Amino acid sequence: MEEDVGQLNHAELVDKNFVVFAEGCFGLFTSKIAASLIRYRGDRCVAVIDSRKAGRTVQDELGYGGPIPIVGRIEDALHLRPEVLVIGKGLHSAELPSGWKPHLLAAVQNGLHLINSIHFRLTGDPDIARAVREKGITVWETKDAPKVPLNKARVLDLDTWVIHTCGSDSNIGKKTAGLEIWNEANRRGIPTGFAATGQSGMMISGHGVAVDGVPGDFMAGAVEQVVMEAAADNEWVVVEGQGSLNHIGFSSVALAILHGALPHALVFCHRLGAERTKVWETPIIPIPELIRINEELTVFERPAKVAAVSVNSSGFTEEDYRREAEKLEADTGLPVVDPVREGGAAQLVDILRAHQRETADRLPVRQR
Repeated sequence: MEEDVGQLNHAELVDKNFVVFAEGCFGLFTSKIAASLIRYRGDRCVAVIDSRKAGRTVQDELGYGGPIPIVGRIEDALHLRPEVLVIGKGLHSAELPSGWKPHLLAAVQNGLHLINSIHFRLTGDPDIARAVREKGITVWETKDAPKVPLNKARVLDLDTWVIHTCGSDSNIGKKTAGLEIWNEANRRGIPTGFAATGQSGMMISGHGVAVDGVPGDFMAGAVEQVVMEAAADNEWVVVEGQGSLNHIGFSSVALAILHGALPHALVFCHRLGAERTKVWETPIIPIPELIRINEELTVFERPAKVAAVSVNSSGFTEEDYRREAEKLEADTGLPVVDPVREGGAAQLVDILRAHQRETADRLPVRQR
């Protein structure tokens, strides 16, 4: 495989065949980067590494993805000719987990480029850095902060209509809702850009910024820049949300995206049945209250309302999903849709088009 190595740009990396590294954590909610990449770029995924589940398939674990094999180590996937290893899990720390280093070194020694999804910089480890130099491979540190200006509210001068997926917690489907709207809107002939604000969104779309790796004063400016880029030649932009305003660990990122994107409309995302936030285990306050908070924190120059609630109903039967969705509709007065169930993405696009028409006459003069 060494004849293929050489320095590549990020766009070239995302178009190559890859293996996902999810050692000890592969699953729908335990490795969301891996799950997202397989849902949207499964045609490029040749294998998943998780020694606990070696011998099974991605379909067995996720309920989608087909016969992509799960293997115990990179050597077991080399016959499938991967070109890139992607770390398929984000972490709530800046350390390299114990046990990961041998897998990463083996990938480098076998000529695979690396896409790093965690805050720890792989080339900060001297052994990995030495191997990378010797093999001449590319390492994409997705958490590296770009040089960006402060937010200047340039988004207000765009003709593009901006949609932002916010929500009640991390890892509940904000990216999925955004990608489903993006795909369906383009399919329907609405030119739509996707503004990725996290590493998996960047890997799927080929551009964007990991906002949580940007210094605080510049987060909103980074979002503004990504929205401006995604708006080029498009009628809509869908801005991927991160964290939540009510989450004690991730509220700063959520607010920076809300103010950097300056959306016309919000899609509020929630995982059905969730009662506490992940990691910090704080109670999730009632959804109508969270919707009100998000709406009130949009700016005076562009007040935005939630057009729909997008839910993650994984694990629910169709009957249970319908029952819970109806309860949430009664509580919020808003349509409730799971975008990955049949027809869900189309429903969301219909709702958003109607919302765009209904709110057009109420925009401040600068936006018309």
